[in-house]
Amino acid sequence: LLMMIGFFYYGKHNTSFYDLAPVMVGIILVYSVAEFYSVIWVCVATYFVTVAYDMVFVMNPSKESNRISITRLLLHAMCVCLSAYMSKLMSVRHHKEMGEMDAKIAELQEANSRTEDFLTKISHELRTPVNAVTGLTRVMLKNETESKKRTSLLSVQKAGHRLFRQIEDILDYTEIDTGKIVVSEEAYMVSSLINDVITESRMMSAKKEVEVIFDVDAKMPAMLLGDGRKIKKIIKHLLDNAVKFTDEGGVYVKVYTLPKPYGANLCIRMSDTGVGMDEKTLAKYAQRLYQSNRESTQQAGGLGLGISIVYGMVASMEGFVHVESKEGTGTTVSVSIPQQIADSSPGMVVEDPESLCVACYLCLEKYAVPEVRKFYNETIAHMAMGLGVALHRAFSMEDVENLSTAYRLTHLFLGQREYEEDAPFFENLEKEIEVIVVADYDFALEKNSRAKLMMKPFYCFPVANALNAKSGDGDDESSGKRMLCPGVDVLVVDDEPMNRIVAEGIFKDYRMNVKTVGSGQEAIEACQHEEFDLIFLDHMMPGMDGVETLKHLKKIQSDSVHPFSAIAFTANAVSGAREMFLREGFDEFVSKPIEYVELERVLRKVLPKSQIRMVDQKIYDQIPESWQDDEALLEELQPKEKPLADEMARLERVGIHTKSGLLYCRSDKAFYFQVLAKFAQESEAKAAQINRLFGKKDYRDYVVLVHALKSTAKMVGADDLSKSAAAMESAAKAKQVDYIEEHHWDLLDAYKALGRQILEVVAVEEPGAKEDG
Repeated sequence: LLMMIGFFYYGKHNTSFYDLAPVMVGIILVYSVAEFYSVIWVCVATYFVTVAYDMVFVMNPSKESNRISITRLLLHAMCVCLSAYMSKLMSVRHHKEMGEMDAKIAELQEANSRTEDFLTKISHELRTPVNAVTGLTRVMLKNETESKKRTSLLSVQKAGHRLFRQIEDILDYTEIDTGKIVVSEEAYMVSSLINDVITESRMMSAKKEVEVIFDVDAKMPAMLLGDGRKIKKIIKHLLDNAVKFTDEGGVYVKVYTLPKPYGANLCIRMSDTGVGMDEKTLAKYAQRLYQSNRESTQQAGGLGLGISIVYGMVASMEGFVHVESKEGTGTTVSVSIPQQIADSSPGMVVEDPESLCVACYLCLEKYAVPEVRKFYNETIAHMAMGLGVALHRAFSMEDVENLSTAYRLTHLFLGQREYEEDAPFFENLEKEIEVIVVADYDFALEKNSRAKLMMKPFYCFPVANALNAKSGDGDDESSGKRMLCPGVDVLVVDDEPMNRIVAEGIFKDYRMNVKTVGSGQEAIEACQHEEFDLIFLDHMMPGMDGVETLKHLKKIQSDSVHPFSAIAFTANAVSGAREMFLREGFDEFVSKPIEYVELERVLRKVLPKSQIRMVDQKIYDQIPESWQDDEALLEELQPKEKPLADEMARLERVGIHTKSGLLYCRSDKAFYFQVLAKFAQESEAKAAQINRLFGKKDYRDYVVLVHALKSTAKMVGADDLSKSAAAMESAAKAKQVDYIEEHHWDLLDAYKALGRQILEVVAVEEPGAKEDG
């Protein structure tokens, strides 16, 4: 209507009569592009009506129309009709193409649906053989004693667990891609979740050159309400991705909460010192399907689904992901997920912090990448603030000595390298100071060491557990011995596979018979067919949690003549947790990660004395895993006393001050001979290492090795060799090349000669002297 009015108004002037056609053609094209095809014929009709009106009422009828005007009018009419006809052809063609495209889209969607159904089905089908492989290797490991075969079986088991994770990734990705992802809402412990992530990453990761640092807020709520399993997967994928593309330096994982009216935002920040990304690659990363270059991907492994899964899961929980990266300097991924609070009490509490005085000896200069030092400084500062303890930093041995004299220290945390460089000093610290070595997963302390071991990473949960642990329990007779519990049947219930593997290995060390299951229902079924002395129950499990499982197990126990002790097995060490578990019917409580001192305290409490044996360290490794308290075997393995006076005299003659060495070994002569043998056996290899560094003029690492030689020589009583090494250390630090070149070979010759002389004395007489310790 508006168009017609406009035409009648516009067309009433003689000069505009011939403008109607081009204007109408333009309007037809506009409607054609807009796909309003039905209006086009209205436009054509309007044009002819307007032309007829103009010719009758507007144009001067008395004026004779010439031939040019008529032909021009006909040409305009043809243009209008042709435009309408072409629009009609475009309409038909467009509808045909759209129909074909819709058919192709439907076909692709059906193919995609079939593919996703196939992936889902094949993933479910693969679970059965993978479970069979991991289960059979676990059974074979129980009976396999040969080292090479055990290593091969462990590799198979590790590959099986990796394949299992990839199957889960396919299922998760399929759920996200099809929009079928379901978010559950249940209470979960942040401490338990992080412990599971760390345990699995520790077992699966092989990149020792990359420091993984967890900075967890100890004051965050103990329990949140949300989908804990998805949050655990988010952290796993972010951590795997960060480690995968970091060749040197470290990965910093910060976990904390921000209070909100609806509860809290769970915040996860993952920073690495890896390859980083440029702006173009960062844009691809934000599209959820980024996996660096193909060569890196093939070297690192993985399906490339991690980022898609992270984005999908975070979006399903109404959270967001923010990525910052710069090529060559690393990447920071920040995740924020809204959660409700189920328990607002702090996630980790230290009992009686006023009575504690803690020192931390970590020489940060050993880390070549400056960001790693920054990560550790932030973590330690946040840890001390969150736990509310007085924590003193030491950056050198001089600082440690000053702290030990100026303060009444209760705990000393130090790194593996720091401990190895001055082991005798730390072993001889006052008994009141708990020495805790934070080391790699495969590091082992010397037998009879008074220090305790804490596996990396160094973060607040295991630190709080160590500070809360009650040491000793008055059992002095067990000093220098190992606890064994032969014949004790143990059931471990935990939904996390890696936690079950770790627990199984720990309990086997005590020669227990161990069975592991992954859910409360499986535990009930196991107890209906078997009897157990101890049941370790994980508190937070999907479906049926530990408390509910215990209630069912108590009903089974009431019908049995064989009672069991139930022990809560959880990473939640909040204040009052032990009392809460005791109220629920548990007999005791053990926190994750498992501390041997705490575990043995619990075992002494819940097991009768008749089921506990204290065995000398020297025969512990010779007792088979299948040992069932055979007295005859213990008697046979018991070392026979040998006179050592002659050997001591011979050692004195070759320059060993045995009194000094025995003092370092707490007057344990057998242990002293073992240390001597170890020192002598390593002399050739260590001397070769020192010589290689001398040849390369690498005086920085040269200092480290001669410093270690100074310490170990002092520990065994080789005072002259220790003094020579100390002089060489000072010269290397001062870069006195002339002195080093003059005395280098004298030091090595004396070192190797002393090693050969020691072996002549102790290698044959002392069985076990050639053990690796």
